Amino acid sequence: MSRTIWINSRTIGADAIFARNLRYLLKNVNSSNKPLAFACIGSTRVIGDNLGPIIGTILARSNYPHVYGTLDHPLNALTLPDCFPVLNDIERRYCLIAIDASIGNGGQSGHLTLSDTCLYPGSALRRRLPALGSLHITGVFESLDSPQAKQLLPVFCRNLGLGLLNICREM
Repeated sequence: MSRTIWINSRTIGADAIFARNLRYLLKNVNSSNKPLAFACIGSTRVIGDNLGPIIGTILARSNYPHVYGTLDHPLNALTLPDCFPVLNDIERRYCLIAIDASIGNGGQSGHLTLSDTCLYPGSALRRRLPALGSLHITGVFESLDSPQAKQLLPVFCRNLGLGLLNICREM
């Protein structure tokens, strides 16, 4: 049975709550303790959809070696089809965590989700792309290009960035 954990990103200590729950899911998804790799999906042209590439850039600049999708080299609907052979190979050797923005309703907006299932990139836009990752993380926006997205993006990046960097240091 799949699990999805919702974390309000505006909660004090959300980065620690995120890291604790990610550790919990990783114990189930990555029982063989494979090294972690990240597929950080999104467009650099839409403010909310920047979430994946920004997190990828944070991880890469922190010298984490297995990061795919940054602001300079984004993984998006145009580049993903060409990258799937490489990402499929990565999934055999690493525990691939997919990170993306998602669209939800007003009550869901502002939450981070952790799910122990693969991600279907582009599904909100009705794009048919193959599933990706053993586990996925999303930042939920009501709209990817609204003024609210500009306010949420730094909050998501802080909590995701700090939480992921803590996990990466432990691995």
